Amino acid sequence: MKTDFTVLWVDDNKDFVESLRPQLANWMAEQGFGLTVLWHPGEVGIYADLKGKDVELIILDYRLKGAKKGDAIISDIRGKEFFEDVVFYTTGAVPNDMFMVPPDGVFFVDRGDLKDRVKNLIALRVRRASDLATLRGWIVADAIEMETVLGRVLCKCFKQMESMFRDRVLAEEGMFDFGKKHKVVNGILKDKVAELRKADPNSAAIPPLNACKNVLDLFPKEIIEVRNALAHQMAEITETGHKKIKTKTKEAKEMVITPEQCAAIRKNVRKHLQNLLTLEGLI
Repeated sequence: MKTDFTVLWVDDNKDFVESLRPQLANWMAEQGFGLTVLWHPGEVGIYADLKGKDVELIILDYRLKGAKKGDAIISDIRGKEFFEDVVFYTTGAVPNDMFMVPPDGVFFVDRGDLKDRVKNLIALRVRRASDLATLRGWIVADAIEMETVLGRVLCKCFKQMESMFRDRVLAEEGMFDFGKKHKVVNGILKDKVAELRKADPNSAAIPPLNACKNVLDLFPKEIIEVRNALAHQMAEITETGHKKIKTKTKEAKEMVITPEQCAAIRKNVRKHLQNLLTLEGLI
């Protein structure tokens, strides 16, 4: 998902990393982001992650066990042309002679202040993510991902005919758009719950399917309307200076693009994608 934020964290004290991870993850969840931590006790494996993963920030301890300290690793990171921002921390003062010329994008901090410094840097990215152009791109990309999962759920609903349904129905251009896929899946889910209740009102399969349907009922308002507005509608400027967009619905409701509204949209995207993945596992 575009709302996943990946951090590469290098520290041989895993307990310290784990003590801060949930605090940072909870704070990011409030902003509508998920936190992924790629932890390494030393240099081994970090360059593969930097090359193969979409790393947003590097967090690096100075006093690592082994031949290389954190400053040498930073030099190698920059030498290999990885230019992500680095939060470089240690207990006490950073030695003045550590770098002849301090590298660009490296932020020195005392170990005790690490959490706040990381939050401040991530907050800058959150503000940039609340830019309308960025929000448009993210939501459209995540909507495509959700539509793909909806298609997979639809295919699974037809069991033995899954391959034929995918190749002969879903592949037919225009037959099932985003909204139609949701409508059919929601209808099938409603029928499935009704069948289970008729066969056995106490079936253990009913509560999880019902939970999925309760969230799926909100999908048109929280995802489809928002996606369509962001993808197709022009923005206007409000009296407060914020941008606003009208939904492509009969009521033409206004969405004012504030940081709070952006966080709410991101939370809904994460909620609905997780719900679709859960439903896929239940079908």
